[in-house]
Amino acid sequence: MNDLTTRFLNNFTQWHEVGLTIIKATIAIGVLCLVAYLLTIGYIPSDISFGDTLIFLLIFVACSIVYAGLSMVLFIFGVSLMPVVYLIFNTVDQYLPAHIRIGKKLPFPKISISTLAISIYVLYLIRGLLVLHWKISLYVVITASFIALFSYAFYINRLKIKEFSNKFENLKDIIDDPEASENLKIFAKTKLKRLEIHIKDSIQIACFLILIPLAPMFFIGDIGQVFLNYTMQKTGVSIEKTTLYIKAPYANLIDRPKTTTSALSQDQTFIFKDVKVLFQGIGKNTLVSYKVGNIEKQIVIPNEYIIVEKTRKVDD
Repeated sequence: MNDLTTRFLNNFTQWHEVGLTIIKATIAIGVLCLVAYLLTIGYIPSDISFGDTLIFLLIFVACSIVYAGLSMVLFIFGVSLMPVVYLIFNTVDQYLPAHIRIGKKLPFPKISISTLAISIYVLYLIRGLLVLHWKISLYVVITASFIALFSYAFYINRLKIKEFSNKFENLKDIIDDPEASENLKIFAKTKLKRLEIHIKDSIQIACFLILIPLAPMFFIGDIGQVFLNYTMQKTGVSIEKTTLYIKAPYANLIDRPKTTTSALSQDQTFIFKDVKVLFQGIGKNTLVSYKVGNIEKQIVIPNEYIIVEKTRKVDD
């Protein structure tokens, strides 16, 4: 019973460190996404209050959730491709000199039927998205391939940790045992140090897995822009096309058709349709964007001079 408890605690500690690292990395990516969006639109919100800080945190979490969902889809594809990585390594290994061959030492990755079925089903669901633009297909292929490579490395490393845990269960007890010989303690310390190296390697590989979907976005710019716009629209920070109610004198600065009503005209408020809101909800201003010909113009309007209309479909 004590051996089972010790083994459970050791496995729990290892996976806890990996999981905690993944959570920290995902939140950091959420912060990075918001900063990248602000740099993309060339705007930094001013006069941020304490309440805005909470909204910032909610946006960070939303970015993290969207990124985690994207990563999960790509991770399913990548895990399903691990046998392909194994076959490639074994094929290449046949053409290497005998003294550096590693193919026979590599284990064949075990893929569950459910994982394979889910990956095929998800691939079927997004088939229209993949053929929409070649950059999307390129992004999926690149990220899934690298995820497959690092997932296989993570798989091998976890097998080594499991092997060490099964062979050497009481390494710490041997080191703390005053009756154990020095040679035995040195042996236990060596094995324990190697086990710690494998655990650190697992954490590092987990970090690489988290960052893999993000890295190609820097090289395929359109993908990164689509991801940022989608995330900001889902959080309500950005609205693609909406109706704005703007008071004078800021209403006079927008070179677009405007209307009003008898009630609104008393407050010198005008209606603008199909205007894009780039940033709102944080700070005392709202960033509005519109096009005049081929030129995009941006206007920063104080919140007390603007009302953003939001609409959504409601099921009967």
